[in-house]
Amino acid sequence: MSQPHACAQLFLPAEDSERAIRAALTENPKNATYFSAPTPDGVAADAGMGGAPMALALSVRKMWAAGRTLRVSLRGGSEIVRSKVKQFAATWSQHANIHFEFVAQEPAEIRVGFEMNGRSWSYVGTDCLTIAAADPTMNFGWFTDVTPDDEFSRTTIHEFGHAIGCIHEHQQPNARINWDRNFVYNYYAVNSGWSRAQVDSQVFAQYDAVRDNIQSTVFDGTSIMEYPIPPGFTTDGFTVGWNNHLSANDIQFIGTMYPFPPTSLTSLETGSFNTMSIRSWDRPANENVGTINFTIPRPSPPTLLLGINWFDMGFNVNTRLLCKVVNVAQTSASINLQSFSDTVNYSSGCSWLTVPSGDSDFQSGHFSTADDHVWSSPQALTSRKITFAKAYSAPPKVVVWLDSIDVGYNCNPRFTVFASDIQADGFTIHVDTWGGSNLYLGGATWAAYSANRTDIRSGSYNITDVRSWDSPQLLNAGQVAFGGANFSKLPNVFMALNSIDVAPRVNPRIRLSASDITTSGMTWHLDAWSDTVLYTAGASYIAFDQ
Repeated sequence: MSQPHACAQLFLPAEDSERAIRAALTENPKNATYFSAPTPDGVAADAGMGGAPMALALSVRKMWAAGRTLRVSLRGGSEIVRSKVKQFAATWSQHANIHFEFVAQEPAEIRVGFEMNGRSWSYVGTDCLTIAAADPTMNFGWFTDVTPDDEFSRTTIHEFGHAIGCIHEHQQPNARINWDRNFVYNYYAVNSGWSRAQVDSQVFAQYDAVRDNIQSTVFDGTSIMEYPIPPGFTTDGFTVGWNNHLSANDIQFIGTMYPFPPTSLTSLETGSFNTMSIRSWDRPANENVGTINFTIPRPSPPTLLLGINWFDMGFNVNTRLLCKVVNVAQTSASINLQSFSDTVNYSSGCSWLTVPSGDSDFQSGHFSTADDHVWSSPQALTSRKITFAKAYSAPPKVVVWLDSIDVGYNCNPRFTVFASDIQADGFTIHVDTWGGSNLYLGGATWAAYSANRTDIRSGSYNITDVRSWDSPQLLNAGQVAFGGANFSKLPNVFMALNSIDVAPRVNPRIRLSASDITTSGMTWHLDAWSDTVLYTAGASYIAFDQ
């Protein structure tokens, strides 16, 4: 093979990690939907390959919001070179809901330099938002008017792949490459002038699906994001040639990451909101109002359901968190993750789900213990018969999750919400605590749909599925199958807590997440961090066709 032109994905320094997280969550709150678990000892893990410490051990994806139009400025290059960059960058937009607008004047989210130094590189995804406006976020280091189209295609699509959040294919979690390390070190030292540290960073280092919050497919040697792997690079003779175009897996994957909006008004839509998108964790506040944006066009504002998926509260005060819809419009909504009194809300998050206005089969509602008794007279067991507005022909599927809590600090913060006695005309909803805990307020949201539907699957999972409650640990994971026939493509998944039991007199902390979502199931994570003692927790989910 001829000498490779090696590209690099650039990482932010450690001191910029907090700013990068804020930028990612502000740009696209779904970047926190699937996030990595904290380290068992509470020490912040590395934020991906860059080695930057994560705030509160939080790792986020770096994807832009679906439908985003990114402004691109070209700082140099001849007319021919500029036209080729525009031509091949647009390849991504043919298969994904992400677009590039080439602007003559800045500001621009992507700023392309043409320093002829033999080096092409790009920052990854929303990290571009943290780069000083005077600096480029991408560089093409060898393009000239006589560069072949294959080279323009290979390098331009690759670098713009980084700019929209893609990593190197050989570094993805499912890659299993038996490198001949000494051979590769020597090769890049001679041909590219790379140090061993650079080779480690760009070639050998491998992402972890959970720790680094990576959504990936099976390893694809034909991916545009894969380096050439010449003969001699591996101990088993594995090689990869020049990849000049998007592979079939590239096309499918990027369409999943940047989906086009559904055209049906009966489609569900889900996402998440969290306080980290509007402030840092070390600035606790009881009023946390932010905006979420919908992608499905609607003739009128939808009904919006909320559920708690994450909180970190101060100790020796009641754990109080209310998920509140401030207002809803056709294209967006305002949400408040509200605490009150002396509660210290370091960080918290919720999942949201829109109720499809054209789907008469999908019914939902809310129940609160405040409907049954006053908050100053807590009781351990609260239940209420729920009657459906429209009865089903047979008992439906019913999903219940938590949307508000106020639980005393002098005993374990523990609660559970669930449904029982499900009949065609209704069911019984429960909001309970036990063991002497004082549940002053508990709120639950429910959703129901016909059991024979194939476009929706739902269920629940609990830490006790994988360990006993009396062996507390911070990191907990397990697998859940969606059941029935597999989805035809990767589904969307709404998830929210339905139970928790943690020790008193330390910060109650819990974070719900998922990884390795497939057409048949997923891996769930119910995690705490630092000195929190997590006995058990559980969550409900609704998976549905995109």
